[in-house]
Amino acid sequence: MKIFPLFLLLMLVSCVSDKKKINISISEDAAIIEHEITDFHQALKRAYNGASINTDSLMDNFFDKDVYYVTYWGTSEPIDSTKSRLRHALPGIKDYDNRIESVSVKVYGDGAYAFFILRQKYALNGVLMDEYLPTTFIFERRDNHWVVVHSQRSADFQTIQQLLEVAQRH
Repeated sequence: MKIFPLFLLLMLVSCVSDKKKINISISEDAAIIEHEITDFHQALKRAYNGASINTDSLMDNFFDKDVYYVTYWGTSEPIDSTKSRLRHALPGIKDYDNRIESVSVKVYGDGAYAFFILRQKYALNGVLMDEYLPTTFIFERRDNHWVVVHSQRSADFQTIQQLLEVAQRH
């Protein structure tokens, strides 16, 4: 009979230890995802500022080939359209800077989501842009690598007004 309480205690300690391991793994995954978001946006910054970066390959490294991007102007486009738009925008963008704020990552096994604010400042065809872009990425783990499988971005009124100003000039 004295063995049963000892066995029960060992089982309890084992369960607590497993839960700590799971929490550490979730924290590590969240940190990896946050780092990927930062790496992606820093690479975009370098590309917008003239570095020789193949933006199609950059997108392929972070996004699933079948992902759709829900834009802040209310459309949904496949990643190939996003790649094309990015390639065409590069020559018109000058003095680009960005920063990531308020990152929140939640991991659920092999799935995760990240919410963050992307702030971008640049000149687009001579018009100064100062964008505030709440962004959500949905991730899936694939071969020990996190891939964006859905991307959605919103914008504040000022950002949309700036975009309209650029459109009216061209």
